[in-house]
Amino acid sequence: MRNKVCDAVAVARGLLDATSRLDFPVAALVDLARRFAAIEFDTPDAPDADGYLFQHGEASWFSEPAFVLGLVRQLEVEDSSGEHEAYVQVQFEFRYPLDDDLAGAGRHADWWFPGEGKEFEVWLTEVAQSPIVRHVAGKTPRDFQIWQELV
Repeated sequence: MRNKVCDAVAVARGLLDATSRLDFPVAALVDLARRFAAIEFDTPDAPDADGYLFQHGEASWFSEPAFVLGLVRQLEVEDSSGEHEAYVQVQFEFRYPLDDDLAGAGRHADWWFPGEGKEFEVWLTEVAQSPIVRHVAGKTPRDFQIWQELV
């Protein structure tokens, strides 16, 4: 049975438990993505209806300068006639105080969708080996959030 897209953020939050290792951010994101990907949602049968985004960069919308490191699962929502209505984006996001090292890491965004030639595990391995790993090593996140938005 496939889960409803509207329940995706609750399902994602349920993946966190006492054994979740949030002290290694990129590894934690990869682990959460792997576990979250194993859960099916009621999305259309289209190649871009269920995909992932790995991203990081400076964020200016917080009260203090911040650097965000996150992974997003994007799920398509259809209206009652089967037409595209929106996307639900479930975000796993680490937020760091901005320092010179993180500011120098720049911005990065990398999407993955099934059927685009690269297996999900290969993409996750690339995420786990991203250069950002060395930039966040030894840094303590200010916050970790799981949230969703409709886009």
